[in-house]
Amino acid sequence: MKTNPAHLPEYERSWLENQKVIEAAGYRLRPRYREGWKPSWTRWRLPRSWFEDGQFNPTPTVIDATRVVDGKQVVFKVVPETCVFEEEMARLFSAEPHRLAHKNHCIPLENTLKLPDERMPTLVYPRMRPYNDPRFRTFGEVVAFIHQIFEGVEYMHKLHIAHRDCTGQNIVLDPSGMYPNSFHPIRKNRTLSYHWFAKFYTRTQRPPRYYIIDFGATKYYDPADGPPLDFAIRGGDKSVPEFRNFPNVPPQNPFPTDIYYLGNMLRQDFVKKYYGFEFLESLVGDMVQDDSILRPTISVVASRFAEISAALTTWKLRSRLVGRKDSYIVGPFRWIRHVYRTTGYIITRTPAVPMPRDEGQSRDHADKVE
Repeated sequence: MKTNPAHLPEYERSWLENQKVIEAAGYRLRPRYREGWKPSWTRWRLPRSWFEDGQFNPTPTVIDATRVVDGKQVVFKVVPETCVFEEEMARLFSAEPHRLAHKNHCIPLENTLKLPDERMPTLVYPRMRPYNDPRFRTFGEVVAFIHQIFEGVEYMHKLHIAHRDCTGQNIVLDPSGMYPNSFHPIRKNRTLSYHWFAKFYTRTQRPPRYYIIDFGATKYYDPADGPPLDFAIRGGDKSVPEFRNFPNVPPQNPFPTDIYYLGNMLRQDFVKKYYGFEFLESLVGDMVQDDSILRPTISVVASRFAEISAALTTWKLRSRLVGRKDSYIVGPFRWIRHVYRTTGYIITRTPAVPMPRDEGQSRDHADKVE
């Protein structure tokens, strides 16, 4: 349905209608969703895309907001009725003793709201960025990312909880250190005011913590009930071998499927995308085997990766990532910048594998920069 850009699309109007409820809970939406809003671009007769309030919200069930008391950037997520475990799992991993566990990489739940027109709760999470935005620059940065994600999924599996959709779409990074002045929620390369490009640090300078999100399909399997078998739920990655005849698929063990999701994410986003990831090929190959029974457990995967990464030289870890489709014209300029940055890292003894500080220290740091 086409909509006049000078007015809110229908799916955005519900946020405007719930503005007072949201403000009463201590949050503020962008000017576009406040009472009395008038499109600023019509006054200047310029393209809508040039203005902050001209940015559409791309997802009907998710929207950004600001916590009034301290200016912290958050997102609201309306839980679909089909995602019966979303709130339960979000609360579980955000409660003690899990919330402060260093190996817990499930995104923390900030709050829950009940909007008048919604049957399901609205969950409030801290605002994140896609795990690969901005781009990775070194092998060491990728090693730090993989270590954290394997650690996070292992934490879930040890609790007998399968994510069931742990694809790259559901992995994010905490930008509070890399983007101390934040960024625009829709145009992520711009500032909150939309006037300038957002400044940020590299992952090596300000190591981010990575999180797993979206628990709509996540489920606990009691070991006392026997082998964990469940009906297939197709997540963001449709290539899972055991789901090829979907929906005519018998109950499957969801834990090996999590392994496939992780392995295929590494295969598509790193091994096939960049040169130099041959050291991952054997492990990834085992993770994406057609026969789910032959795939290693997450504990074995994490252990093997620890051995692989420990064998990498400092030179390799500090080396620049070169994409298989990178421009030959841009390459030399990136190489010069990389040499300049790396020299500074060596002088300042900045680790080649940039890992964030422990959970408590990370929270303190986030409080200071937001």
